[in-house]
Amino acid sequence: MKRLSKLLGPASRTAPAESLRNLQTGSITDGAIDTLSSVMRILGDESFPLDGDYDEDEFAITCAEFARHIENGAGVPSFDIHPASDGSRSWGRVRRFFADRRQAENRFVTERLGDYRDVVEDLVGGLRNIVQRDQQTEGTISESLESIKAAVETGDIKNIKSSLANTVQRVEETFSEQRREYEQRLEELNERMSCLRKDLVDAREEMQRDSLTNAYNRGAFDTAIRRSLSMQLVLRQPVVLLMIDLDNFKQVNDGYGHAAGDDALRQLGDTLARNFIRKHDIVARYGGDEFAVILPDTSTVNARKLIERFLEQAAEIRIGAAPEEALVTCSVGYTEVCDEDNVELLVERADKALYEAKSSGRNRAVYLAPHS
Repeated sequence: MKRLSKLLGPASRTAPAESLRNLQTGSITDGAIDTLSSVMRILGDESFPLDGDYDEDEFAITCAEFARHIENGAGVPSFDIHPASDGSRSWGRVRRFFADRRQAENRFVTERLGDYRDVVEDLVGGLRNIVQRDQQTEGTISESLESIKAAVETGDIKNIKSSLANTVQRVEETFSEQRREYEQRLEELNERMSCLRKDLVDAREEMQRDSLTNAYNRGAFDTAIRRSLSMQLVLRQPVVLLMIDLDNFKQVNDGYGHAAGDDALRQLGDTLARNFIRKHDIVARYGGDEFAVILPDTSTVNARKLIERFLEQAAEIRIGAAPEEALVTCSVGYTEVCDEDNVELLVERADKALYEAKSSGRNRAVYLAPHS
């Protein structure tokens, strides 16, 4: 042992413990910096779409700059933070940036929840007023009928005619006033819902897209169709649903390969996006080679014009594996939303129209009306 001590030097009882502490401290610091950097990047990727001085892409870039600043002291140009030669960080600026954003998101959520709560309260209040008005109308009609009954019991024709005339006038005035109140309440709700529609559009942009066609995916469609049914019920605006299917898609895959099939789907997605271009239109890949399109505030007449233009452009699609051949045509089934619809009934009706389009020769559109 003495010979070993001479070779290694005198033993130290504290050195190993101090080395371990130093190692642990360094590891914890590195881990904390890495975690904080990741949190900052996530903040940029998953932030709320707030109204501000810069858009969401710019905010994500700023978060990435702060993440690099946390990692190695790099500069943050958007906040005029210069890189430090000694690798030091502006922790106060980092903390303030994060806190300001979280406070802004908190205000955003609180305000939006308040807006939606007000709309719900307005709707409930409107329904309550409608019920009260119906009760008043019922009372007015009952009084008028009692007046007619009393006049009939007298047997006086002149009195009966007068009572009938008064009753007709009172009922007409009551229903006219009731109609005016209904229209006023619906107009107020329409204005409130229109103000909130922008939030629905912003939320739509957060939906996931299909990676192949860049159309919205099935989950996005399911969310959008439920919202469309609710909006139609409140705003009383027409909504048309299209179900679209590639004709003979299996033959394209079997004859030219799956790459050609993917090419056809991508081009079809592009063609749909070019034809249904309004902010409120939803183009989604429903599954396989089937797509769905939701057209809010669109009549069936206008929808038919859009569909015919789309079918013409879809027939012009050419696939790289067979550039000279017109391989792509589409069948379309469409219908409009009615008050009695739920998602299942609506999609089933549009699917039935699509089946009729394919059965009757393909490369065409078939409309199926509600209750048919």
